[in-house]
Amino acid sequence: MRAGPSLLLRTPSGGGRPLRASAALVLSAAFLMVALAGQAVADESLTAIRFWTAPDHTRIVIDMTGSVEYDAGTRRDPDRVVVLVKNASLDGPVAVTPVGDGLVERVRVNELDGGAQVVLDLTKASEYNVFPLLPYAGKPHRVVIDVFRDADPRIESAREIADRPLSHRVVVIDAGHGGEDPGTLGNGELMEKDVVLDIARRLAAILGEQEGCEAKLTRGGDYYVSLRKRKELASAWNGDLFISIHGNSAPNRRATGTEVFTVSDRGASDQTARELADRENAADIVGGVTPETGDDVLAILVDLKMGDRMQKSMHLASFINGELTEEGLGPVHTKRAGFVVLKSLAMPSVLVEVGFLSNNKDVAKLKRADYRQQYAEALAEAIDGYFVAYAPVAAAPDGTHEVAPGETLWSIARRYGKSVAELRNINDLADDCTIYVGQKLNVSGT
Repeated sequence: MRAGPSLLLRTPSGGGRPLRASAALVLSAAFLMVALAGQAVADESLTAIRFWTAPDHTRIVIDMTGSVEYDAGTRRDPDRVVVLVKNASLDGPVAVTPVGDGLVERVRVNELDGGAQVVLDLTKASEYNVFPLLPYAGKPHRVVIDVFRDADPRIESAREIADRPLSHRVVVIDAGHGGEDPGTLGNGELMEKDVVLDIARRLAAILGEQEGCEAKLTRGGDYYVSLRKRKELASAWNGDLFISIHGNSAPNRRATGTEVFTVSDRGASDQTARELADRENAADIVGGVTPETGDDVLAILVDLKMGDRMQKSMHLASFINGELTEEGLGPVHTKRAGFVVLKSLAMPSVLVEVGFLSNNKDVAKLKRADYRQQYAEALAEAIDGYFVAYAPVAAAPDGTHEVAPGETLWSIARRYGKSVAELRNINDLADDCTIYVGQKLNVSGT
């Protein structure tokens, strides 16, 4: 066994002759080191408690002055989640944080001998998750508690989706960041999460007034939604289009204008696009989720069945480019990059960076409500132009359609202006049927 370092002492004569310390002295020193380490841990303080309410969960964030250990568990009668942050103290008076969102009633803090105890009073027993977050983007050490609702109220049933009107089109609008993740801070004046949410809401309101069009927001308020959850919502809603809205930033303060991205199967179109994608994908680090990586997702993108979606995504990007340019909201550049939120979506999708929050002129424009409204209107015009270009088509002369790679009953029904249920009835297909490439389906209804 390799010996550890010796503790050396000098003789009183000052001769410099090293002596090995006694075992007792070494043990005393060891106890002293442990005590000092414990004291360092005890110096960590709980400085703030914040919360955000999302449709499917409530997030409680505990700000700490340093890294800590914790234990978590539940109590009954009444239902609550209890987290003991070990060897931590309170930085200020004990306070109660009211929440009252139907899931968490309030958050209480108690200072105990073993540390700071955080108690979440619940309306009923619920699933929860606790995890730490390291300092990132100006945020301190944190302990995060997510309490989950039984189901996301925004998810439609398969029957509801199948029974949509024949000409119904669904646009999924994804406002980037939110909650614990503010995104880019624009010259100390604007938070990206606020700007993009406002534009997303304006766009949803405009589209909602158009006949046969429905807008779905992946987040309708200031709360965190993981990149995976955003994609799951878009897929569950069977969206016809997916538009993710973000704010840009760059070391070059002169960089300005809009950048419209489509997902790439061959890497980013340039180094700046690659760095931007890395920064946006890191949003999940703030939320306690490891961003998706690996070649499995990219393999889906280069699969033949995704070719049509990628082509339509680029077509949608060109419509956005044209409308923004025509409205004098340029300059506009179209690029490609590997954004996680766009990967593996089975629908045309783009990510729009509405301006550079690192540019004074862009910040001044984005601060104006009339500019954000004009921007949302231009996006709506682009979407309308896209849907006109991809309006339902006529069937073959014999009233049939031959199934192509990557097509589903849903996509075929949408193409011919029919519902999935109607397509099943016409072709005597069971609810759990599987269609295959080359199969001919009656799409005329006769």
